[in-house]
Amino acid sequence: MQNKVYCQMYSILRTSREGLLDALKSLSEMGYNGIEGMGDNTEGLSRAEFKSYVNSLGLDCISFHSLKDDARLSFGQEMGARFTDIRPAENLKTVEDVKRAADELNRQARHIAKFGMKAVVHNHATEFRRPADSPDLSTYELLLLNTDPEYVGFELDIGWAQLAGVNCGELIRKYAGRFPLLHVKECNRVAKSDDELEHFPKFVMEMMKVQTAAGDNKNFIKGAPAFSPEQMEILYESRNWNVSLGEGLVDWADIRSAAEAQGVAAYINEREYYTIGGKKLTPLECARMDCDFLKQL
Repeated sequence: MQNKVYCQMYSILRTSREGLLDALKSLSEMGYNGIEGMGDNTEGLSRAEFKSYVNSLGLDCISFHSLKDDARLSFGQEMGARFTDIRPAENLKTVEDVKRAADELNRQARHIAKFGMKAVVHNHATEFRRPADSPDLSTYELLLLNTDPEYVGFELDIGWAQLAGVNCGELIRKYAGRFPLLHVKECNRVAKSDDELEHFPKFVMEMMKVQTAAGDNKNFIKGAPAFSPEQMEILYESRNWNVSLGEGLVDWADIRSAAEAQGVAAYINEREYYTIGGKKLTPLECARMDCDFLKQL
């Protein structure tokens, strides 16, 4: 994995727009080769100044998440990114639902290509459910089969896939060439219930509905959930399957072999959980541990 070890900035800062410049400097000092950015945050610098700062640290900005409009897509292009994420529609019940979602992904990806980037589909665990009329293939595999490889790649999140019981090495080999990026994340168990596959557990979202019914209009910020401290603690604990790299179920040597054989551009570290050995660490402390693991793999 030499020269391909990257870090997803969301896992370091979450939704905070402060601390970005210091975090980038720390990641560079740890030995990361580059980053996956989050939106168009520059922490007050102009776009040109921000690009110069990132370059001065020796970091490659290979991809972005949350480039939601053309202005943000142009920012990704200016930063030299080669990839940006897209997400399928949720609650895909049938094969026809998935095909319509794939058509929309193809449409989005062709538009993104105008900005010099390839769209990559990022997953959580629910994409590995099977539609009611698809006994053999998951939603994820149906998306692979119904999207245009010229425009649509996949950024396989290893941790979420492992939680869904997926053998990631086998999946990469089966659809070789479709995975230019991997999200590196460890997982130490397989979900025992359908609700465990949810990115936001249903009972946490039900808490939000109760609050909304009570007249609280602060539950969403720009369309994203704004969780209470109680909800955040529940969400945090629900991610405790995300243990240190190499201490879970993932066969990293097999994944590396499969990924390299089909041509992977970057292994992008991302974390959901920061408690190691009963001690809650900072995101940067975990990032250092993960970087050291990946550099030695």
